[in-house]
Amino acid sequence: MSETEPPRNLLRYATVGLEFFLTFMLFLGGGWLLDWWLGTYPGFSILGAIVGFAAGFARITRQGWGILKSAQKEHEQQELERKKARSRRRGRS
Repeated sequence: MSETEPPRNLLRYATVGLEFFLTFMLFLGGGWLLDWWLGTYPGFSILGAIVGFAAGFARITRQGWGILKSAQKEHEQQELERKKARSRRRGRS
């Protein structure tokens, strides 16, 4: 991959932040609704924000490891192809 070529995982990179935000907002919204229903402001909203942040962070971590592993596999595949090409060139000489 050249410096000007965009990464193949660009869509995965772009969705990580959105998934974190949506996870956080889902739990925060759930906490807010629970507070509204039970009349316990701001207890469940704060709890929902903390749990949402932790869940979003866990999601980012899992996605990051997945992206890293796929990049390593791609790099290993490229190295294998380079070695094969070198050995073919040596065989012709």
